[in-house]
Amino acid sequence: MSDLERIQGSIQQLECTRTDLLRQLAELDKRLETERALYAQLRNQEVAIERLPNELLSMVFGGAHASLRTNRSGRADLDALRFLVDTSRVCVRWRQVVLHTPLLWNSIVMTVPPDFREHQEPQEYLEAHLKRSGDAFLDMTFFAETENPLDLDLFFTIIGLHAKRWRRVSIEMRSATIPSIQPHFKYLEVPMLKHFSINIWETRDGRGPMSPRTAYPDPKPQIFLDGAPNLSVLRLANAAIGHLHPNSTSVTTLHLGGWEQAFFTWPQLKSLLESLPQLQNLSLHELCVRHNTRDPTHEPAPIHLPHLQNLRIHKPFTPVERFLPLFTVPKLERLALNEVENFDCTEVPSVTHLTMEGCPFDDPQFQNLISAFPNVQDLTIDASAYLFFDSDALSATTPTYPWRFLKTLTMRELTPGDVVPFTLMVLKRKRAEYPIETLRLDKRSRNVLRLKEKLETLNDHTKIVPFDERELWPPGRGYDDPHDLV
Repeated sequence: MSDLERIQGSIQQLECTRTDLLRQLAELDKRLETERALYAQLRNQEVAIERLPNELLSMVFGGAHASLRTNRSGRADLDALRFLVDTSRVCVRWRQVVLHTPLLWNSIVMTVPPDFREHQEPQEYLEAHLKRSGDAFLDMTFFAETENPLDLDLFFTIIGLHAKRWRRVSIEMRSATIPSIQPHFKYLEVPMLKHFSINIWETRDGRGPMSPRTAYPDPKPQIFLDGAPNLSVLRLANAAIGHLHPNSTSVTTLHLGGWEQAFFTWPQLKSLLESLPQLQNLSLHELCVRHNTRDPTHEPAPIHLPHLQNLRIHKPFTPVERFLPLFTVPKLERLALNEVENFDCTEVPSVTHLTMEGCPFDDPQFQNLISAFPNVQDLTIDASAYLFFDSDALSATTPTYPWRFLKTLTMRELTPGDVVPFTLMVLKRKRAEYPIETLRLDKRSRNVLRLKEKLETLNDHTKIVPFDERELWPPGRGYDDPHDLV
């Protein structure tokens, strides 16, 4: 045998040995992986949480998931979804619990992207939530970036198949063709629906932002024609007004978001509001109302709202004095004015809670406010109301002591220049024996008062409560409303 043949044989033998060793190593790795998995499983069983039955483990996951969703940070929904993904990767059992707990998947927050019809990922995301949520109710929030009718048609078809499970649905859209949207909602059965919000920024009818305003179509039922028996919260904004009104008289909270291209006639607004006999909360955003008369002596018919308790007015296009005095509201308790430039109204003695934000009224308008609401007990203001600190109502310097029932004052965004008059106002009311019993201050106001060495002074004369969160509207809402217009 030559040296060449001998070496070649040796190489072949070594390669065979190497192959055998690699096979044994692979088998060893597989056994090691199996043993490690078994060890980890046995170790996990020693952990206290692993002794919980699946039902309790599901409740633990649900509580953690809910706490993340109710966090008011902008990342709440992303953090909640990441929690589900990370938790499902801990072990096989946890994955099965996560995937088979419907209440972990029944809240959907999603952007419908352009070319939704062509991309599988957003469709799979939506379908996964709908499938894993089983027969649980659905709380869904959508923003439709796409303006393609084919994308919107597919999207509404997918969610419409689960309409019987809808509980809260909020939809905001950049643009839509109304005739293509209506059929998707027209005959849906929504027995569980409690909250429905739809905001369509603009339509594809060729009208631009500089087009003259036209009247909304007369409000009449156009969607859910078979009824929405449990619908209590309704928001119609921009182009949705006049086109997507549900067939329901059970609404207790109504949000109307005015559109820059349209206006309400007074009979339209009257018809819409009075068609809701259980209405308790009304929010009017950028409302434009025209009385449609050239006769200055003509008095429009009042709007009767016998059960209304909370009214919020935000950036009205039509001055408040043109419509608020025409509301008959015997049970109105709370009024919120946001970015209102002028004010005048007839007396409404039932109002006890008043909120003003971004309302730079002058002294005569403040006096109108005082006369209109003489029984205010709880007042919320911000820095725009700086002239208010010297008014008779707060300082109690007149013999009649207006607003003598005022007990709680909430101050936001107090400026350094207003610290002295604000402090004097609180002290004057106490000396007049009409004290502010509770003073709620946000962080900025507390810091400004502390820097000016007035915080301790006020603390000696009234109860100071830190108050940094924004108040929910209406009070007692109990859940997040991501598409609120204010």
